[in-house]
Amino acid sequence: MNSSPWLVRPPQSADAAALVTITTATTPHHIRQTMAQTDGRFWTLTHLSQPIGYAALLPLPGLPHLFELIGGIAPEFRRQGAGSFLWQAVRRAVMGTAVQQITHPVPALDTPTACFLQHHGFAPEHEEWTMSLDPLPAASLAPPTRSGQLRRVDQVTAVRTLPPLYERCFAYTAWFQPYSAAEVSATWEPNDELWMLVVDAAPIGFAWLHRPTPNAVEIEPIGIVREKQGMGYGRTLLTTLLQQLQNRGIQSVSLGVWANNETAVRLYQSLGFRHVSSSYSLTYTLSST
Repeated sequence: MNSSPWLVRPPQSADAAALVTITTATTPHHIRQTMAQTDGRFWTLTHLSQPIGYAALLPLPGLPHLFELIGGIAPEFRRQGAGSFLWQAVRRAVMGTAVQQITHPVPALDTPTACFLQHHGFAPEHEEWTMSLDPLPAASLAPPTRSGQLRRVDQVTAVRTLPPLYERCFAYTAWFQPYSAAEVSATWEPNDELWMLVVDAAPIGFAWLHRPTPNAVEIEPIGIVREKQGMGYGRTLLTTLLQQLQNRGIQSVSLGVWANNETAVRLYQSLGFRHVSSSYSLTYTLSST
């Protein structure tokens, strides 16, 4: 007979109001959206029939075996075994399914969440840096090192051309996370921009720009096709793009890079970018038995 006061069950729409207090920067509407997007991989933890926590697995584009874990436990129930109870239920539910690995990003490896996950078998998989060039107007940018034309393409062209170009740039790397045309279309925001570096009438590189605020730009992703890497085209792409952003009055530019991508890190540092924060991916691999 199970005497536990906790129960893990599928989510109900009415759970959203209670669950929103568990995580920050979210709303009941967002919680309900997450319920709809997880294809059944959403679990509510209750205490005496009242929701006190949840866990959900979000699919990652282009990586059908890997899912991101999100969720949390109400503060008054933490460090009482409720989180472990919920995690074990999730692990049992996905064993033998399409879920092969589960990942969760943390800002440091000694945070309570990181310690909890590592206690339950999650291991550090990689460190990603956020690098920033701020203030951009004060940056001194040398002329491009190689010839090439930077062209902005519209959304329709971006949806069609970005997936194969991205694959040419990153298919051989550990950070390869391919896009489909549908995924590009679904994640494109109204202020997004896609710029391509064209050499001899052919695109050899790209940068996808996002605008979190009117005066700031995030570049994610950015790349040069493999056969043109190490020849100065990455510097040409980024320098030319930064010059354009300077002329438009942009104050801050940020981008992400894996910490062990030493070539890219050196390039960004040489242009004035500095490391401002880290994110660590903790990953759990489910056994096949």
